[in-house]
Amino acid sequence: MMGPVVVNNNAHWQEPDMIEQKVKFQSDKLTLDGAFFKNEEHDDPRLPIVIVCSGFTGQKNIHPERYARFLTQKGFTVFGFDYRGFGESEGEREHVLIEEQVRDIANAVAVVAERAKEEKRKVVLAGWGMGGGLVLDAFRVCEDQVHGLIAMNGFYDAVRVQKALRGEHGWKQFRAFMAKERLRLAKGGEAQGIDPFEIYPLDPVSREYVYTELVKAPGYGVTSTFDFADSLISFRPEAHLDERFAQIPLLIAHGAENDLHPVTEARSLYARYPGPKELFLLEGGGHTEWMLDENPKFQTFAGKIADWITSTF
Repeated sequence: MMGPVVVNNNAHWQEPDMIEQKVKFQSDKLTLDGAFFKNEEHDDPRLPIVIVCSGFTGQKNIHPERYARFLTQKGFTVFGFDYRGFGESEGEREHVLIEEQVRDIANAVAVVAERAKEEKRKVVLAGWGMGGGLVLDAFRVCEDQVHGLIAMNGFYDAVRVQKALRGEHGWKQFRAFMAKERLRLAKGGEAQGIDPFEIYPLDPVSREYVYTELVKAPGYGVTSTFDFADSLISFRPEAHLDERFAQIPLLIAHGAENDLHPVTEARSLYARYPGPKELFLLEGGGHTEWMLDENPKFQTFAGKIADWITSTF
Protein backbone atom coordinates (compact mmCIF):
# COMPACT_ATOMS: atom_id res chain seq x y z
CA MET A 1 0.00 0.00 0.00
CA MET A 2 1.37 3.37 -1.00
CA GLY A 3 0.84 6.77 0.54
CA PRO A 4 -1.78 9.23 -0.67
CA VAL A 5 -1.36 11.45 -3.70
CA VAL A 6 -3.51 14.31 -4.94
CA VAL A 7 -5.25 13.61 -8.22
CA ASN A 8 -7.40 15.61 -10.59
CA ASN A 9 -8.19 13.75 -13.81
CA ASN A 10 -10.63 16.27 -15.25
CA ALA A 11 -9.29 19.69 -16.18
CA HIS A 12 -12.83 21.13 -16.06
CA TRP A 13 -13.63 19.90 -12.58
CA GLN A 14 -13.54 22.91 -10.28
CA GLU A 15 -14.03 21.33 -6.85
CA PRO A 16 -11.07 20.73 -4.49
CA ASP A 17 -8.93 17.77 -5.47
CA MET A 18 -9.46 14.35 -3.98
CA ILE A 19 -6.80 12.17 -2.40
CA GLU A 20 -5.87 8.83 -3.98
CA GLN A 21 -4.39 6.09 -1.81
CA LYS A 22 -3.05 3.37 -4.08
CA VAL A 23 -3.60 -0.28 -3.16
CA LYS A 24 -2.33 -3.51 -4.70
CA PHE A 25 -4.24 -6.74 -4.11
CA GLN A 26 -4.28 -10.30 -5.42
CA SER A 27 -6.83 -12.10 -7.55
CA ASP A 28 -6.04 -15.60 -8.82
CA LYS A 29 -2.37 -14.85 -8.00
CA LEU A 30 -2.43 -11.76 -10.22
CA THR A 31 -1.63 -8.36 -8.74
CA LEU A 32 -4.43 -5.90 -9.41
CA ASP A 33 -4.24 -2.11 -9.19
CA GLY A 34 -6.75 -0.32 -6.98
CA ALA A 35 -7.14 2.87 -5.00
CA PHE A 36 -9.17 4.46 -2.23
CA PHE A 37 -10.35 7.98 -2.97
CA LYS A 38 -11.45 10.54 -0.40
CA ASN A 39 -11.55 14.27 0.18
CA GLU A 40 -10.16 15.34 3.55
CA GLU A 41 -12.27 18.50 3.58
CA HIS A 42 -15.58 16.67 3.09
CA ASP A 43 -14.85 13.20 4.51
CA ASP A 44 -17.69 11.74 6.62
CA PRO A 45 -16.56 8.58 8.47
CA ARG A 46 -20.19 7.61 9.17
CA LEU A 47 -20.90 6.92 5.49
CA PRO A 48 -20.33 3.53 3.80
CA ILE A 49 -17.31 2.92 1.60
CA VAL A 50 -18.50 2.66 -2.01
CA ILE A 51 -16.81 0.27 -4.45
CA VAL A 52 -17.43 1.37 -8.05
CA CYS A 53 -16.85 -1.35 -10.68
CA SER A 54 -16.33 -0.68 -14.38
CA GLY A 55 -18.36 -2.06 -17.23
CA PHE A 56 -17.08 -3.69 -20.42
CA THR A 57 -13.74 -2.25 -21.61
CA GLY A 58 -13.86 0.03 -18.58
CA GLN A 59 -10.85 1.18 -16.63
CA LYS A 60 -10.43 2.62 -13.16
CA ASN A 61 -9.43 5.97 -14.66
CA ILE A 62 -12.75 6.33 -16.49
CA HIS A 63 -16.07 5.83 -14.68
CA PRO A 64 -14.87 4.67 -11.22
CA GLU A 65 -12.79 7.82 -10.85
CA ARG A 66 -15.60 9.90 -12.33
CA TYR A 67 -17.95 8.70 -9.60
CA ALA A 68 -15.17 9.14 -7.05
CA ARG A 69 -14.76 12.79 -8.02
CA PHE A 70 -18.47 13.33 -7.37
CA LEU A 71 -18.99 11.15 -4.32
CA THR A 72 -15.92 12.27 -2.40
CA GLN A 73 -17.39 15.78 -2.46
CA LYS A 74 -20.40 14.30 -0.63
CA GLY A 75 -18.24 12.80 2.11
CA PHE A 76 -17.82 9.28 0.77
CA THR A 77 -14.70 7.16 0.54
CA VAL A 78 -14.69 5.41 -2.85
CA PHE A 79 -12.69 2.40 -4.04
CA GLY A 80 -11.92 1.73 -7.69
CA PHE A 81 -9.74 -0.84 -9.40
CA ASP A 82 -8.73 -2.26 -12.76
CA TYR A 83 -9.82 -5.76 -13.69
CA ARG A 84 -7.03 -8.16 -14.61
CA GLY A 85 -5.45 -7.27 -17.94
CA PHE A 86 -6.42 -3.60 -17.76
CA GLY A 87 -4.64 -0.49 -16.54
CA GLU A 88 -1.75 -1.36 -14.24
CA SER A 89 -3.23 -4.72 -13.22
CA GLU A 90 -1.47 -7.93 -14.18
CA GLY A 91 -3.02 -10.49 -16.50
CA GLU A 92 -3.52 -11.12 -20.20
CA ARG A 93 -3.94 -7.69 -21.72
CA GLU A 94 -7.45 -6.49 -22.48
CA HIS A 95 -8.90 -10.00 -22.24
CA VAL A 96 -12.40 -10.24 -20.76
CA LEU A 97 -13.96 -13.29 -19.16
CA ILE A 98 -16.95 -12.48 -17.00
CA GLU A 99 -16.30 -15.20 -14.44
CA GLU A 100 -12.77 -13.86 -13.89
CA GLN A 101 -14.01 -10.31 -13.41
CA VAL A 102 -16.52 -11.56 -10.84
CA ARG A 103 -13.62 -13.01 -8.83
CA ASP A 104 -11.70 -9.74 -9.21
CA ILE A 105 -14.66 -7.88 -7.71
CA ALA A 106 -14.97 -10.36 -4.84
CA ASN A 107 -11.27 -9.94 -4.01
CA ALA A 108 -11.60 -6.16 -4.14
CA VAL A 109 -14.50 -6.45 -1.70
CA ALA A 110 -12.32 -8.45 0.69
CA VAL A 111 -9.73 -5.66 0.77
CA VAL A 112 -12.30 -2.92 1.21
CA ALA A 113 -14.28 -4.84 3.83
CA GLU A 114 -11.17 -5.15 6.00
CA ARG A 115 -10.76 -1.37 6.05
CA ALA A 116 -14.49 -0.82 6.52
CA LYS A 117 -14.50 -3.11 9.55
CA GLU A 118 -11.59 -1.23 11.10
CA GLU A 119 -13.40 2.07 10.51
CA LYS A 120 -16.82 0.67 11.59
CA ARG A 121 -18.32 1.41 8.20
CA LYS A 122 -20.54 -0.51 5.81
CA VAL A 123 -19.70 -1.47 2.22
CA VAL A 124 -21.82 -0.64 -0.83
CA LEU A 125 -20.97 -2.42 -4.08
CA ALA A 126 -21.85 -0.55 -7.27
CA GLY A 127 -21.40 -1.57 -10.91
CA TRP A 128 -21.74 0.36 -14.15
CA GLY A 129 -22.97 -1.19 -17.41
CA MET A 130 -21.89 -4.82 -17.56
CA GLY A 131 -20.61 -4.23 -14.03
CA GLY A 132 -24.23 -3.80 -12.90
CA GLY A 133 -24.73 -7.51 -13.42
CA LEU A 134 -21.22 -8.45 -12.32
CA VAL A 135 -21.78 -7.05 -8.83
CA LEU A 136 -24.88 -9.23 -8.44
CA ASP A 137 -22.90 -12.35 -9.27
CA ALA A 138 -20.00 -11.20 -7.07
CA PHE A 139 -22.35 -10.68 -4.13
CA ARG A 140 -23.11 -14.39 -4.10
CA VAL A 141 -19.39 -14.97 -3.40
CA CYS A 142 -18.91 -12.27 -0.74
CA GLU A 143 -22.38 -11.79 0.72
CA ASP A 144 -21.21 -11.36 4.32
CA GLN A 145 -19.03 -8.37 3.40
CA VAL A 146 -21.50 -6.26 1.40
CA HIS A 147 -24.41 -4.30 2.85
CA GLY A 148 -25.92 -2.72 -0.25
CA LEU A 149 -25.90 -3.02 -4.05
CA ILE A 150 -26.23 -0.50 -6.88
CA ALA A 151 -26.78 -1.62 -10.48
CA MET A 152 -26.27 1.26 -12.92
CA ASN A 153 -27.38 1.00 -16.56
CA GLY A 154 -26.78 -2.74 -16.48
CA PHE A 155 -28.17 -5.81 -18.18
CA TYR A 156 -29.19 -8.94 -16.38
CA ASP A 157 -29.75 -11.56 -19.10
CA ALA A 158 -27.20 -11.42 -21.91
CA VAL A 159 -29.17 -13.47 -24.42
CA ARG A 160 -32.25 -11.31 -23.89
CA VAL A 161 -30.20 -8.18 -24.60
CA GLN A 162 -28.46 -9.75 -27.61
CA LYS A 163 -31.86 -10.49 -29.15
CA ALA A 164 -33.06 -6.97 -28.39
CA LEU A 165 -30.02 -5.40 -30.05
CA ARG A 166 -29.64 -7.77 -33.00
CA GLY A 167 -33.21 -8.83 -33.63
CA GLU A 168 -34.10 -12.47 -34.04
CA HIS A 169 -32.45 -12.73 -37.47
CA GLY A 170 -29.24 -11.08 -36.28
CA TRP A 171 -29.19 -13.37 -33.25
CA LYS A 172 -29.43 -16.43 -35.48
CA GLN A 173 -26.58 -15.08 -37.62
CA PHE A 174 -24.43 -14.55 -34.54
CA ARG A 175 -25.13 -18.08 -33.33
CA ALA A 176 -24.16 -19.38 -36.75
CA PHE A 177 -20.90 -17.43 -36.55
CA MET A 178 -20.19 -18.92 -33.13
CA ALA A 179 -20.85 -22.45 -34.36
CA LYS A 180 -18.54 -21.95 -37.34
CA GLU A 181 -15.77 -20.44 -35.22
CA ARG A 182 -16.10 -23.18 -32.58
CA LEU A 183 -15.68 -25.83 -35.26
CA ARG A 184 -12.62 -24.07 -36.70
CA LEU A 185 -10.99 -23.92 -33.28
CA ALA A 186 -11.97 -27.51 -32.49
CA LYS A 187 -10.09 -28.58 -35.63
CA GLY A 188 -6.93 -26.90 -34.39
CA GLY A 189 -7.32 -23.44 -35.85
CA GLU A 190 -5.44 -20.56 -34.27
CA ALA A 191 -7.34 -18.21 -31.97
CA GLN A 192 -7.99 -14.87 -33.65
CA GLY A 193 -8.73 -11.42 -32.30
CA ILE A 194 -12.32 -10.31 -32.78
CA ASP A 195 -13.72 -6.79 -32.62
CA PRO A 196 -15.35 -6.78 -29.16
CA PHE A 197 -18.30 -4.86 -30.49
CA GLU A 198 -19.03 -7.65 -32.94
CA ILE A 199 -19.69 -9.78 -29.85
CA TYR A 200 -21.11 -7.05 -27.63
CA PRO A 201 -22.85 -4.73 -30.11
CA LEU A 202 -23.28 -1.01 -29.47
CA ASP A 203 -26.15 1.26 -30.33
CA PRO A 204 -25.12 4.25 -32.51
CA VAL A 205 -25.05 6.80 -29.67
CA SER A 206 -22.93 4.58 -27.43
CA ARG A 207 -20.58 3.83 -30.32
CA GLU A 208 -20.03 7.56 -30.88
CA TYR A 209 -19.28 8.04 -27.17
CA VAL A 210 -16.77 5.17 -27.19
CA TYR A 211 -14.89 6.54 -30.20
CA THR A 212 -14.97 10.20 -29.19
CA GLU A 213 -14.65 10.09 -25.38
CA LEU A 214 -13.50 6.72 -24.04
CA VAL A 215 -10.63 6.46 -26.49
CA LYS A 216 -9.12 9.54 -24.82
CA ALA A 217 -8.43 7.57 -21.63
CA PRO A 218 -4.78 6.43 -21.39
CA GLY A 219 -4.48 2.75 -22.21
CA TYR A 220 -8.06 2.36 -23.42
CA GLY A 221 -8.70 -0.57 -25.74
CA VAL A 222 -9.69 -4.21 -25.92
CA THR A 223 -9.35 -7.10 -28.33
CA SER A 224 -11.81 -9.93 -27.81
CA THR A 225 -11.49 -13.63 -28.54
CA PHE A 226 -14.03 -16.37 -29.01
CA ASP A 227 -14.04 -17.33 -25.34
CA PHE A 228 -15.47 -13.92 -24.47
CA ALA A 229 -18.51 -14.73 -26.61
CA ASP A 230 -18.98 -17.98 -24.72
CA SER A 231 -18.61 -16.19 -21.41
CA LEU A 232 -21.02 -13.43 -22.38
CA ILE A 233 -23.95 -15.54 -23.57
CA SER A 234 -23.82 -17.52 -20.32
CA PHE A 235 -24.15 -14.31 -18.27
CA ARG A 236 -27.55 -14.19 -16.57
CA PRO A 237 -27.26 -12.73 -13.06
CA GLU A 238 -31.02 -12.19 -12.83
CA ALA A 239 -31.50 -15.97 -12.83
CA HIS A 240 -29.26 -16.37 -9.78
CA LEU A 241 -31.18 -14.14 -7.40
CA ASP A 242 -32.09 -16.13 -4.29
CA GLU A 243 -32.71 -15.79 -0.56
CA ARG A 244 -29.21 -14.41 -0.02
CA PHE A 245 -30.42 -11.10 -1.49
CA ALA A 246 -33.56 -10.89 0.65
CA GLN A 247 -32.10 -8.47 3.24
CA ILE A 248 -29.77 -6.51 0.93
CA PRO A 249 -31.08 -3.17 -0.38
CA LEU A 250 -30.63 -2.60 -4.12
CA LEU A 251 -30.78 0.60 -6.14
CA ILE A 252 -31.39 0.06 -9.84
CA ALA A 253 -30.46 3.28 -11.66
CA HIS A 254 -30.99 3.35 -15.41
CA GLY A 255 -31.27 5.75 -18.32
CA ALA A 256 -34.93 6.02 -19.32
CA GLU A 257 -33.90 6.24 -23.00
CA ASN A 258 -31.13 3.62 -22.91
CA ASP A 259 -30.93 1.93 -26.32
CA LEU A 260 -27.93 -0.27 -25.49
CA HIS A 261 -29.26 -1.91 -22.34
CA PRO A 262 -33.02 -1.41 -22.70
CA VAL A 263 -34.97 -0.04 -19.76
CA THR A 264 -36.85 -3.34 -19.74
CA GLU A 265 -33.67 -4.82 -18.20
CA ALA A 266 -33.99 -2.52 -15.20
CA ARG A 267 -37.70 -3.24 -14.85
CA SER A 268 -37.16 -6.99 -15.10
CA LEU A 269 -34.48 -6.93 -12.39
CA TYR A 270 -36.74 -4.81 -10.19
CA ALA A 271 -39.61 -7.27 -10.59
CA ARG A 272 -37.47 -10.28 -9.68
CA TYR A 273 -35.25 -8.87 -6.95
CA PRO A 274 -36.28 -10.44 -3.61
CA GLY A 275 -34.95 -7.77 -1.23
CA PRO A 276 -35.54 -4.06 -0.53
CA LYS A 277 -35.30 -2.22 -3.83
CA GLU A 278 -35.73 1.07 -5.62
CA LEU A 279 -35.85 1.83 -9.33
CA PHE A 280 -34.62 5.21 -10.56
CA LEU A 281 -34.97 6.13 -14.24
CA LEU A 282 -32.93 9.08 -15.51
CA GLU A 283 -35.21 11.20 -17.64
CA GLY A 284 -33.79 11.63 -21.14
CA GLY A 285 -30.73 9.53 -20.33
CA GLY A 286 -29.31 7.06 -22.84
CA HIS A 287 -26.61 4.59 -21.91
CA THR A 288 -23.41 6.56 -21.61
CA GLU A 289 -23.31 9.73 -23.72
CA TRP A 290 -23.99 11.86 -20.61
CA MET A 291 -21.15 10.35 -18.57
CA LEU A 292 -19.13 13.54 -18.27
CA ASP A 293 -18.41 15.22 -14.93
CA GLU A 294 -20.20 18.48 -15.67
CA ASN A 295 -23.14 17.03 -17.59
CA PRO A 296 -26.36 17.80 -15.67
CA LYS A 297 -27.68 14.29 -16.31
CA PHE A 298 -24.57 12.76 -14.75
CA GLN A 299 -24.86 15.05 -11.76
CA THR A 300 -28.53 14.10 -11.32
CA PHE A 301 -27.73 10.39 -11.65
CA ALA A 302 -24.75 10.47 -9.28
CA GLY A 303 -26.69 12.70 -6.90
CA LYS A 304 -29.46 10.10 -6.72
CA ILE A 305 -26.88 7.45 -5.86
CA ALA A 306 -25.41 9.59 -3.08
CA ASP A 307 -28.86 10.39 -1.67
CA TRP A 308 -29.96 6.74 -1.78
CA ILE A 309 -26.87 5.54 0.08
CA THR A 310 -27.20 8.28 2.69
CA SER A 311 -30.90 7.62 3.31
CA THR A 312 -30.52 3.83 3.27
CA PHE A 313 -27.52 3.59 5.61
